[in-house]
Amino acid sequence: MSLLKLFSKSVIFFILVSALAFWGGCASTDQARVYSASELYQQSKRLNKNEETEEAKAKIQQLLEDYPDSKERTAASMLLADIYYGGEEYEEAKFHYQNFIELYPAHRFVDRAHFYKAMSNFKLTDLASRDLTPVHSALEGFERFTQDFPDSSYLKPAKEKIIQCLDILAQNIFEIGKFYYRTGSFQAAILRFKRLKAEYPEHSYILETEFLLGESYYHEQNFAAASDYYKTVIKTSPRSEFAKESRLRLKTMR
Repeated sequence: MSLLKLFSKSVIFFILVSALAFWGGCASTDQARVYSASELYQQSKRLNKNEETEEAKAKIQQLLEDYPDSKERTAASMLLADIYYGGEEYEEAKFHYQNFIELYPAHRFVDRAHFYKAMSNFKLTDLASRDLTPVHSALEGFERFTQDFPDSSYLKPAKEKIIQCLDILAQNIFEIGKFYYRTGSFQAAILRFKRLKAEYPEHSYILETEFLLGESYYHEQNFAAASDYYKTVIKTSPRSEFAKESRLRLKTMR
């Protein structure tokens, strides 16, 4: 091999090595870059907007770990809870809203954390399930919210959610009562219907409940009690279908 060819190969090799070293150094510099708390927060907001939620969560966690005393920590904590809520991860959202409440109890947006913590419980409600714990938790949260934050912008939706929670609880009792009625367990049905009347006297199912109480007592051959409920139905809503049925029953009993 001539000296010229050897020299040319050496030069090419040197250039390649230099180029690799240069790009490797750039990559290392980029990887080693330390982002500020503000940069991490802005990155997390952008990632969340682009629906890259896992990456957004990771940026916030990095911010919270690396900059525990930064001014961005407060907003980042709320954003983290919001990301979990928006992703329908309601148990995790509850945890992070509660964390915000504990860390910043006097913050001007703490009412928002209380509201969405209660909303997380409400969203966990499974109407097909007999476990109504999330509904009770949501109701308690919304009721406490209306007491603690009477001037909050979330007051109106909180009151609406209270009505919805009460409706779910009342509907649950009503459906159980109807189940017992349909299966011929009239005493059990009577207990549920009476409980519904006692706990939710203004509920929309009350008229039907009065009628089904009359029917349950009728099938139990307690005609005096049945008659009282039929008469209540007729007096309360004389033109309703239930009133019509009640009149037929009263005629039958005569």
